[in-house]
Amino acid sequence: MLPSLWLLALGSAFAGPPQPPRTVLSGRLDHAPAGDSVQLLVGEKRMKAPLGPNGDFRFEVKDLKQNMPMGFSYAGQRTELYLIPGDQLVMHLDFKDFDKTLTYSGRGSEVNNYLAQALYKYAYGPANEFLRIQDFPKGTPAEARQASDALRQSRREFLASYAKAHVLPASFQRDERLSIDITWATMLLAYAARHEPAELPTDYYAFLAQTPVRELCQHLGRSIIDNSLLANFVMGYQYRLAPKGQLSADPAEGPRLYQTAAAEVGDTRAANWAVEMLLFDNIRTNRAGALAFYPAFRQHNRDSATARAVRQAFVSRQRLDAGQPAPAFALRDNTGKQVSLSDFKGKVVYLDFWGTWCGPCMHEMTEAAPALKKQFEGRDVVFLYISVGDAEAKWQKTLVDKQFTSANSVHLRSGGNEEAIAYQVNGYPSYYLIDREGRFVQAYTSRPSEGAKTVAAIEAALAR
Repeated sequence: MLPSLWLLALGSAFAGPPQPPRTVLSGRLDHAPAGDSVQLLVGEKRMKAPLGPNGDFRFEVKDLKQNMPMGFSYAGQRTELYLIPGDQLVMHLDFKDFDKTLTYSGRGSEVNNYLAQALYKYAYGPANEFLRIQDFPKGTPAEARQASDALRQSRREFLASYAKAHVLPASFQRDERLSIDITWATMLLAYAARHEPAELPTDYYAFLAQTPVRELCQHLGRSIIDNSLLANFVMGYQYRLAPKGQLSADPAEGPRLYQTAAAEVGDTRAANWAVEMLLFDNIRTNRAGALAFYPAFRQHNRDSATARAVRQAFVSRQRLDAGQPAPAFALRDNTGKQVSLSDFKGKVVYLDFWGTWCGPCMHEMTEAAPALKKQFEGRDVVFLYISVGDAEAKWQKTLVDKQFTSANSVHLRSGGNEEAIAYQVNGYPSYYLIDREGRFVQAYTSRPSEGAKTVAAIEAALAR
């Protein structure tokens, strides 16, 4: 008996630590279009699986060691999942009515059936009395708060009632409550970002004390869904710290900003990230404010890599100062002709980096750019467009379908992003005003939709 026990123990020792259980997602998509791969976003890795002739697919998520929210997509439709190690989840749906028919069976089905029903109720289904998760509140500050509170309360109640009737792990319920609360706070921050500080009550931001930012920061890096939750919150919070995203040129404002962040969200990655975003954006568009804030940043920042990146950003931004030569480029236009920036010497160039995939770009191109171009017809102004990230066929079709071409515009397409990097494009659309000698008048100049401001800038460049 003893030798057998000894051999058993020895065998276990050589076997190593226990392996995590297999985690499988499979399913069937009825009436799905053929051609694409089914995709599963696991952490920051994208897995792909073929869709069988009958609409069948299967993923095995190896080495899943923790609960994780995931993204599932196929042919333009997408949804969120939540997998726990060892789940054997089976998805069922009719692709013609994706969100309404989405159900699950197998281990892990109760959690994911809750998610499917919650997303249909609060995001993708028919409109009801509540805000959509993806929308922002409107009206007065009191009305915005009431609408956001009502949505959060309804989502909390739906989770609680579902958990009474089904087995939902406590860990998942904590994660879902966290997501509900962060989304609520992000809505309120987004509302504030669209209004002047004087329009808000003095206690408007008191809701931040109820926001579980520290808990969310603990999930940073677990999945892109977690990262997106934090990123959306931070994007709103930076405008709380600096209205309209503009840092003050008063050096005393920097320490006050850090004090505010510490009091409201603590010494968290969220606070640091918001400050970093503000600083980098202002280096591009408001260098006086960035320079005034820089001493406070140096005092509080503990990340040497970020410090180096900030210093480099200041150096790089100088290359875009007024009077500096605009980076040269040579690209093909929509007729196949090679065009260089130097071809427009003697004319003022209003340069637009855009893409057909970019909603704000398309809005500017369709709603505001035509009137601006018409106002400068027959004058020494060229409206120069560089499309980034577009396939040629789609770009060409969009130019024709939307009638974007005109006598005073030139349309180019970049097959890579070299030109965007040279011009330090940090978001789309981005606009630049270049003088008759090929030198910057203003980088990150105003948009066509800013009307009189943009017209005045172009007129001033023509008068130089």
